Amino acid sequence: MKLRERLAQIDRLQNSRLFKIIASCVIIAIAIALLITYVVIRNAPTSSASGQPAAAISDRPPETLPSDTPEPQTPEEKEALARAKAIERTAFEETGRAVDKLLAARSDPTSVASGIAVIAAMALVVVWLGLALTYLALAIAVAAVVAPLYLLGYRETAQLAIGVIALTAAFLALLQGSRVLLSGSGPVMAIARNMLTEAVRMKASLILIIALIVGMAALPGILSEESPLRYRVQTFLQFGTGGSFWVIALLTLLFACASMAYEQREKVIWQTMTKPVAPWQYILGKWLGLITLNAVLLIVCASSVFLFTEHLRGKAAIGEVEPFVAADGRRVTEDRLILESQVLASRVRVPPLAPELDPQKFLDQVALRVDEELKRVPGLRDTPELRQQIHVELLKSVTQAFRSIGSGDNRRYLFANLMEARESGVPLTFRYQVDAGSNRPDELYRIGLSISGSNPVVKEVALGVTQTVPLLPSAVLDDGIVVVDILNGDPYTDRNNPETISFPQTANGLEISYSSGSYRWNYLRVMGVMWLKLSFLAMLAVWAGTFLSFPVACLVSFGTFITAEGASFLRKALEYYNTVDEQGNVSVFAVVVRAISVAVANVFKLYSDLKPTEKLVEGLRLPWSDVAVGAMVLAGATFILYALAVYTLKKRELAVYSGQ
Repeated sequence: MKLRERLAQIDRLQNSRLFKIIASCVIIAIAIALLITYVVIRNAPTSSASGQPAAAISDRPPETLPSDTPEPQTPEEKEALARAKAIERTAFEETGRAVDKLLAARSDPTSVASGIAVIAAMALVVVWLGLALTYLALAIAVAAVVAPLYLLGYRETAQLAIGVIALTAAFLALLQGSRVLLSGSGPVMAIARNMLTEAVRMKASLILIIALIVGMAALPGILSEESPLRYRVQTFLQFGTGGSFWVIALLTLLFACASMAYEQREKVIWQTMTKPVAPWQYILGKWLGLITLNAVLLIVCASSVFLFTEHLRGKAAIGEVEPFVAADGRRVTEDRLILESQVLASRVRVPPLAPELDPQKFLDQVALRVDEELKRVPGLRDTPELRQQIHVELLKSVTQAFRSIGSGDNRRYLFANLMEARESGVPLTFRYQVDAGSNRPDELYRIGLSISGSNPVVKEVALGVTQTVPLLPSAVLDDGIVVVDILNGDPYTDRNNPETISFPQTANGLEISYSSGSYRWNYLRVMGVMWLKLSFLAMLAVWAGTFLSFPVACLVSFGTFITAEGASFLRKALEYYNTVDEQGNVSVFAVVVRAISVAVANVFKLYSDLKPTEKLVEGLRLPWSDVAVGAMVLAGATFILYALAVYTLKKRELAVYSGQ
């Protein structure tokens, strides 16, 4: 039998329904067996590096008093000592429960189950596409090539080759599967399928797809084994999710503009529109093909990032003799604690309660300030805009004063709505950043911290650097409030800092956070928001391509994309942009620039405020409410662009369009 006939016979076998059913059953059985095996091995009793059971490490509370402390004599001293021992033992037990809850991730099968589910789902897609034996032969060939590289010591090259081939195979399988999903009849489905085929034929889009796959495969190689585990995880999440989003976004804009403009310039659209195909069907088909391509690329990138993040999570952190087992008899290392509670988390941020203001007194202050401005600046008129500007400035000054503490002074901050953290037993994190003067890097300030009435603790902090303090759930009072007293100085030596300190009104400036829920669900929400953003960008580029040439459509699309992504930075910059000079003269040019900038920042406010990658890297929860609101706004904007694209295409004189 000839080779061609043998290959045809194998192809018929892998495309037969009986083979697909049997192969699917085998894949599911192997996945279940692997998961059961992992659970059994993980839950088996093991010993730590010290020879003790892992759960018994540092299981004794520390001694309350040193050995040379004199015994209490009076009943008052005995009662005080007993009370101190009780408080310390309670704190120790609470710490143990919080740490045990964090370390439960070691025996949590969710990560392995998720990885097995992703790989099994991909295998099932390959089987039902009729490519099972083809991919199996490819895997054997790759193993035959890569194995010698490992034996010769070229581990990084072998890992890169495996990553590139695995991601390429997954992309091609999902791309073929998406064609099957779009195999319905009608012009919309036909145009969408043609977009998927065109994506791997057009040189520009193909180059970006290859760059994305190679970049994702090479990304694990840039991580340093010597850096703390939490930094490696954050770096990988930052570049894995943020980098892939930007590459896919650039691909979407470039490919959409090129497809729309070139079809009109080369008269290819004549063959489509004379079928006949309605303009709304043509635009919808283009957009459907684009968002399907985005979904395929995002699934490949998101799956690889998730699987490798879980792989990193299972590695030993700094100070661990093995994963989740700290050295020197400690319960948990700082690296592991921060990773589990602040990075691979779904944290809720709670700012301090704002100072209470008397509305009438505040309005009186606004009126007084308006009168002062009218007297200071000749020709200035009392307008609603002026009053609003002064209202905002006064509110900022009140907030800044509330966040400032003079030398030797003390201020109390209240953080409310923390009952969920207390009831769940998870540790909290108090974050703050101390600013003073010009934030000289060679200066260290000493401040006193008292949490919910505890004895003050002196912290020596660098200026302009975010500091973190872990808190036990018992720091939350019965009403769900944490009380933080901060002294600008050392309460034990009466040595005060030379200048006033302040806490910036930015992220991590002054807040308490706690983990609420799994980071995995947060990860899915982040990926969903990224796909929504890409869907909006796809329609934007399609609309631009309906009436602009390729270079101009790219300019409009890329400009809008960069403006939307940078709208949050623009709003921050506007806070320091003045329209009045030092002499009180109003600059017309500055007023126009500010008005345009404010309008642009407000248009893209919701888009830029979502920040899915930043929230994921910082371990912050992306609430479902934000996702729902973002989805409705982006869907509305997409529909408006769709209506504009359909209307524009209807009015086009395609028969005489030259493409210039």
